[in-house]
Amino acid sequence: MSSEKTEAIVLRAIPWSETSLVVTLWTRDFGKLSAIAKGARRLRSPFESALDLLAHSSVVFLAKPGDVLDLLTEAKLMRRFRSGQRNLLNLYCGYYVAELLLATTEDGSPIAELFALTQRTLEDLDVVELPAEVLLRFELNLLRLLGHMPSLDGCVGCGESVQVLESVAFGIESGGVLCQACIPGQRSIIRLKKPTIEHLTGMLNNPWDTIPLTRIARPLRAEIRNLMNRTFVALQHRKFDMQPFLDGLAH
Repeated sequence: MSSEKTEAIVLRAIPWSETSLVVTLWTRDFGKLSAIAKGARRLRSPFESALDLLAHSSVVFLAKPGDVLDLLTEAKLMRRFRSGQRNLLNLYCGYYVAELLLATTEDGSPIAELFALTQRTLEDLDVVELPAEVLLRFELNLLRLLGHMPSLDGCVGCGESVQVLESVAFGIESGGVLCQACIPGQRSIIRLKKPTIEHLTGMLNNPWDTIPLTRIARPLRAEIRNLMNRTFVALQHRKFDMQPFLDGLAH
C-alpha cells in the first residue's frame, strides 16, 4: 500500500460503523475516490470538521488495490463551505455541485481544471450574490470538460450553421441547436431565445476563470434553468435530488 497526499473536496460522508465514515472525495490529483475514515464519528474525531460536506481539506490516504476502499489516515481543514450562513439557495447550489460530481465523474480519473473550477465555484457561492450565474458557469464548464459541450451555432444534425432570429430549436438529447430540416424525428426539443444563446455562447467562448460573471436577465433565468436541469437529466437518465430546490434560481 502506498501513502498518497492531495487536496480534496468532500462530496459525501455516510456512516460505516458506530465510529467510522465512508467518505467520497473529489481530489486534485486522483479524481474521485472513496475511503474509510476510522474514528471520524467519535466525539473527539481526529478529523474534526475536515470531513464536513463540501469542506476543502488536505488529506492523506492509503491506496488499496482493486475495489477495496482506500483508508483515510489524515485530513486537515483548509476551507469550510459557509454558504448556509448567507442563504439557503447558495447552500442548495453547493449541494447540487456535489451531486453532479458524484454522478458524472469516474473513480480515479483526475481532471485538474475541474478541481479548480469546483473550488472556485464553492468559494464564489460563499461570497457572491449571483448564485444562478455561479452555478451556470460550473454546469457549462462541467459539460465542456466531460466532452458534452452543447453546440450553440452549428446544427447537431447536419453541421450547417444555424441563424438565430428570435429563437432556435435546441435538442436536449442531441445536445445542441437544430436547423429546420433536422427537427423532424428529434425528441425533447425546446425553444431558446436569441439572448439566451448569446449569453451561453459568451460564457463558453472565454476561459471561465478570466471573465466576470454577468447577471442573467430575469426573463431568461427560467429558460436557462430548464435547459440545464433537462440536459443533466438526459445525460444521466435520472432526476437529481437537489434540482427541485433550485427553483429560486429561475426568479
